[in-house]
Amino acid sequence: MDMSQASTRQSGVGWTWRALVAVLGGYALASAWAVLWGAWDATRVDSILAGEQTGWLVYVAAMIWAFSPVALARVVGVFAAATLGLLLAAVWLAQRGG
Repeated sequence: MDMSQASTRQSGVGWTWRALVAVLGGYALASAWAVLWGAWDATRVDSILAGEQTGWLVYVAAMIWAFSPVALARVVGVFAAATLGLLLAAVWLAQRGG
């Protein structure tokens, strides 16, 4: 195997990990976003629907950012921190009564 084949194989692995992080991390982030909107005013269907509909924008933005030239570890860390932050905010809002 020459050097060009090795770098092609290595970059293929990188794209696979980025795709996995984009799909799963983006989904987790968008889901946490929707949960936050639902916790904001759980009695109104409008807020839940708004969270679901704007969650697609969050998902697309997360997927685009996952394929940016930023280090993959940073992408994973930001996705995890943002998802955890959104979920903690949702719990806080739910305990507070929306």
